[in-house]
Amino acid sequence: MISRAEFIRIVREELRLPLADPDLEHAFDQEVNWRSIHRVRLFAAVEQLTGVRASVDRLFEEQTASGIYAVFAEASRDDRAEHTAAGSGEKREA
Repeated sequence: MISRAEFIRIVREELRLPLADPDLEHAFDQEVNWRSIHRVRLFAAVEQLTGVRASVDRLFEEQTASGIYAVFAEASRDDRAEHTAAGSGEKREA
């Protein structure tokens, strides 16, 4: 999974939006003028860079950049657990 610093870099470079670490906790409509297209672009950029697929429904439930970061962190943990279970022959229930 990517670090918070890398996540912030993606927002700055891919979305061309100013974002600092404290801004991660602000609602999208506060410090930075986020629009839904920014969420989609951020989601796509993180997914492309990490190879981790996360729930699009969860994307639109989250109200902060930190929330989106958490969605990817959770998806990354789930992905690693699936690969570990698959490697050991265990079946993992959804």
